[in-house]
Amino acid sequence: MAFFSYLNENSDITDITFNDRPRLGPMDKASQEIMRGKSSFTEAEREIMAAYVSGLNACAFCHGSHKAVAEQFGISPQVIEQLIEDVDSAPINESLKPVFHYLKKLTLTASKLTKADVEKVIAAGWSEDALHEAILVGCLFNFYNRLLDGHGIKGNHAIYQFGGQHLAKNGYGVPWFIGLIKNTIKKSKLKKLHELEKQL
Repeated sequence: MAFFSYLNENSDITDITFNDRPRLGPMDKASQEIMRGKSSFTEAEREIMAAYVSGLNACAFCHGSHKAVAEQFGISPQVIEQLIEDVDSAPINESLKPVFHYLKKLTLTASKLTKADVEKVIAAGWSEDALHEAILVGCLFNFYNRLLDGHGIKGNHAIYQFGGQHLAKNGYGVPWFIGLIKNTIKKSKLKKLHELEKQL
């Protein structure tokens, strides 16, 4: 159950960001650049990172939503669950495993990161720029995880699927005129959620 009066069981992150555009609006552009901009990592790999970090944090909304986005890019949800269980035995490219170890430490024990952790990523063939890009994804979703859980938004399977389809198709950017069409978007979202719930 959401904690704030303007939120309900159908709320998602946009209800929070629409409610505070001056402070949170710039996050849309940052998210688009980090998750869809030029990167050493594919869009699918970045979505796996997002779901992985969110799973480590036990953020139901972000974990569920970004597993759904990754699935839209052809990634099995089981891959993400296996990563959370054990990076080393997960069915991902070997060169990515040091990156996910780094993200785990960044998320759970950031102050214990050392130069040796960086060197393991570099030894796997990644540049410092690539590691910087992975860190940005990790930081972004640690922020979003706290934002969602702090407001009490957990979501459900239909909401995750709705968000997953939207982000895979449209990315993270939000047009400047979003405030003018907010109510129309809400009506459209509720209609699509009801349709998805019937399919489940």
